[in-house]
Amino acid sequence: MDRLPHESVDLIYIDPPFYSQKYYEVIWDESAERYAFEDRWRGGRETYINYLLERIRKMHDKLNPTGSFWIHLDWHIAHYMKIELDKIFGQANLQNEIIWQRTSAHSDAKRFGHVHDTLFFYSKSETFTWNPLFGPHSPEYVEKFYRFTDRTRGRYRLDHIIRSQSMGPRPNLSYEYKGYKPKWGWRVVREKLENLDRDGRIEWSKTGRPYLKRYLTEMKGTALTSIWADILPVQAHAKERLGYPTQKPLALLERIVSATSNPGDMVLDAFCGCGTTMEAAQRLGRHWIGIDISQTAIRVVENRLRKIGAPAPQVVGLVETEEQLRRLDPFEFQNWAINAVQGRHSTRKIADMGIDGFTFLENHPIQVKRMDDVGRPVIDSLVGVLEREKDKKGMVIAFGFTRGAIGEVARLKRESGIEIQLLTCSQLLEGISASQMIL
Repeated sequence: MDRLPHESVDLIYIDPPFYSQKYYEVIWDESAERYAFEDRWRGGRETYINYLLERIRKMHDKLNPTGSFWIHLDWHIAHYMKIELDKIFGQANLQNEIIWQRTSAHSDAKRFGHVHDTLFFYSKSETFTWNPLFGPHSPEYVEKFYRFTDRTRGRYRLDHIIRSQSMGPRPNLSYEYKGYKPKWGWRVVREKLENLDRDGRIEWSKTGRPYLKRYLTEMKGTALTSIWADILPVQAHAKERLGYPTQKPLALLERIVSATSNPGDMVLDAFCGCGTTMEAAQRLGRHWIGIDISQTAIRVVENRLRKIGAPAPQVVGLVETEEQLRRLDPFEFQNWAINAVQGRHSTRKIADMGIDGFTFLENHPIQVKRMDDVGRPVIDSLVGVLEREKDKKGMVIAFGFTRGAIGEVARLKRESGIEIQLLTCSQLLEGISASQMIL
């Protein structure tokens, strides 16, 4: 995300892993490979919030002044996040709290079933892109208001064509038509009234009062509200289902993209997962950028877009070999390593006090070494950092470790209760699962 110019994105949608203590493992039918996707939050709520806010502040910088930001959350964390989001975007720029009813039934033994997610929709300023959307009228609404029918155009309702007293007189709208001259005038000029009448759109009541006929088939529908109960989750046998455990329905993202961006705009999803936002943006004629920590997810997105005939996307930053890693400059290598374990970056790039980052949510120190044979001195250095930070756990990421380093880590755990996880770049390139993460 750091590579994106400031104020270059028109719409940002993110669906970060929920604060729900869950693990997911999925088999993708297309390749019969087993991929691990986690929705994993070990640690406190504040740590989770800080993890997201660090990234959202950067997103705010990338958003155009007329842009919009959407975040998809569940009930565990939504309103804690709202307090912090108000600080970033401004309370006045919260346009909606959207309730998406994702399922109609959920059994909870001792409380009402949780059947909804929350989406917060913020604008960056008071001027933002907004395209009103409409849904079909309910059958009850149609029965109540569209009570009349004609043979050619179907159901219609009667609307006012003459002005009321509250609207006041208008000289150019005060005229007689077919012997009828309203006291306060008509709502349209004579020429338009004549055209409406010729088209069969004026109906006269038994008392001689004219009305305008509005046909159901020509109406936009009912304006959407902040409660969305008409979009179903991705069903087990749905054509769009990819097997991604938290996959959102395409219709949900199409609604968001349609309402808060225009064709040709740039859409960003910084937790793009299996690429639903990317497909919605592609289908609706928007440009898009997808970011995900998982190299597997990026491959899945590429395959998904290929299936709908989209041009091959440009993939940036996808490191696949140790050779590519060795060509990165020190800071890029450090960023890659911290991202690979979903860690939090140290804000100090120089004089970092021996800490390059912190483990995901539990905030244990991480040291990153662009070396092949990390030995005992690095372990001793990290122990000093842990003593200073009053911590008992830490992590070192490198290309390889000496026997001395591995032996010292084992001794520290056995004799001092200090846990240091040693991770190699090859492990991270292959993908590390939750069970392999001890911190």
